[in-house]
Amino acid sequence: MRDSYGFLNEMLDDLRKELSDVNALIQCNLLYIKEAEVSIKALEESESDEFKMFSPRSMSDRNKEEIARTRSDKARYEEKNRELYESKEAIENKIECLEKILKQENNNFAVFQMRENDRQRIAAELHDTSLQNLAYLIHKIELCNLYIDEDPAKAKLELSVIGQKMREVIEEIRNVIFDLRPMNFDDLGLKSAIERFIESINEDKKFELVLDIDDVSCENKFVILNIYRIVQESLVNVVKHADADKIIFRCKVSDDNVCVMDIADNGKGFYAEDDLKGDKHFGISLMKERVEMLNGRFEISSAREKGTEIHIEIPIGGVK
Repeated sequence: MRDSYGFLNEMLDDLRKELSDVNALIQCNLLYIKEAEVSIKALEESESDEFKMFSPRSMSDRNKEEIARTRSDKARYEEKNRELYESKEAIENKIECLEKILKQENNNFAVFQMRENDRQRIAAELHDTSLQNLAYLIHKIELCNLYIDEDPAKAKLELSVIGQKMREVIEEIRNVIFDLRPMNFDDLGLKSAIERFIESINEDKKFELVLDIDDVSCENKFVILNIYRIVQESLVNVVKHADADKIIFRCKVSDDNVCVMDIADNGKGFYAEDDLKGDKHFGISLMKERVEMLNGRFEISSAREKGTEIHIEIPIGGVK
């Protein structure tokens, strides 16, 4: 897909150069036309009073051939410009079409990239949690096979541990499935999905939460799902990296149908200009990409030992 994207960009560059050349020719012809108009006017109006006294012919009659030639040149340049304006309009239409295609192509690439990032994140979560726990359970089951004849009580104890661990694995997989497609969207909406997620990350009551969440709705489920992903990434960043004990989260809908989110914490913060250049805050980069893909606005403010504030605006009015 990136090959076609590059090819279309080359076409766009060529068309813009062609348009620039056409505009230059138009301006050059306009200069010739202006010069011809000035020349004709000068020839027609340069008759002196003294000449009128001694000549029965007007200056325009004496310069009739030159005026006719200059008018012919002017008409030729005007005809050239008519053709150039037609070419200009055709090139501009092509440029407009290509820009629309490239914008869509770029948005598609951003979507594919985000999906790939989500797949990698989910694969890492499964590898680090569920798969390791399942490997542990296989080991426990093998031990039970050894104990079941020689020490039934110990085997029973191991089976109890296996049962508890299996319930944990089931819950982990259920969370991954919910992460793939929060079912609350279809039943209760975005607000319920966000509240459920916040409850899951604050089960140990580590954070003091200040929440103000509107029930955001939009016909385009892709927009709503990406808003939820942005919320996820912002709050996970706080939990993993901020060393905070207070989170302020607001998700409101403005009068002009814009979803406005503010996420703030009282954690260790960072120098945004320097720290965002590396991989440490990859989640913030993903958030920014999602917001830009939705034609939104992303602002972040942070300082060492003074926490972090993120402001996000995403238009939802009229989105289908």
